[in-house]
Amino acid sequence: MTHPVSGFYTKDDLEYVSVSTVLGATVESFCPGKTKGLEIWRQTEPDWEDIMQRAQRRGTIIHSEVELSLMGDSKKHKMDHPTMDEILNHNVHEYITYLSPVLEMIKKQNSKMGLIDPSLLIEEELFCHLGIAGTPDLRLTWDDQYTIWDWKSVRSYKEGVKKKAKSMSYYSEAEVQIGAYALFHNLAVKRGELDKPVTQGVICVCYDWREPHVHVLDKQELKARAIEFLERYEAYCSLVNASFPRAIKVAI
Repeated sequence: MTHPVSGFYTKDDLEYVSVSTVLGATVESFCPGKTKGLEIWRQTEPDWEDIMQRAQRRGTIIHSEVELSLMGDSKKHKMDHPTMDEILNHNVHEYITYLSPVLEMIKKQNSKMGLIDPSLLIEEELFCHLGIAGTPDLRLTWDDQYTIWDWKSVRSYKEGVKKKAKSMSYYSEAEVQIGAYALFHNLAVKRGELDKPVTQGVICVCYDWREPHVHVLDKQELKARAIEFLERYEAYCSLVNASFPRAIKVAI
């Protein structure tokens, strides 16, 4: 994964705030129900820290295995490759088994003469001249539309616990995130830096016990989420009393 731990990207001696930093800092103001629900869960779940750490690592592993499936030997993020113990502990084979039809469809729609189309971009950074940056999971063709794609994984359920698919309302922040990425990409297209405009967004929710759910956001939905993100970015800049991009501070 290439997301910066600091919450900021750097380019040409300038610092850009990450999309995830903006969303994390403004979620309480814009989505108070989400932070309240998280706090209640933490109070009622004694293992919440372990669950969150496992979820982060599981997501990283699934991203890595998806990239391996799509790109094979040209896979770039080898540092994220899991150990065999992790593969077993996180039920990775089950996730990938249920994902296989989607992955095969991606390869079919994004390859020619057995080669992956170079417009299929995996975890490539996006910088916006407004001072924001981020790393979309995928940019690819899906159902004949160039698409911003986001992978989400739902944790395994222990034996005896009822298995239940996640409501898409749970992923409202992810919708805003890919709306922001679509905006950055399309602004770069207008500047002549990229060729294909993004016209669609997808959140693919992966399970290790059932087929994934492919949730599609059309062009109008992406635009609405992008506008919402810009409102939150403005609020963030006011909150930290800063504007971006900004010169990188050098320690003396």
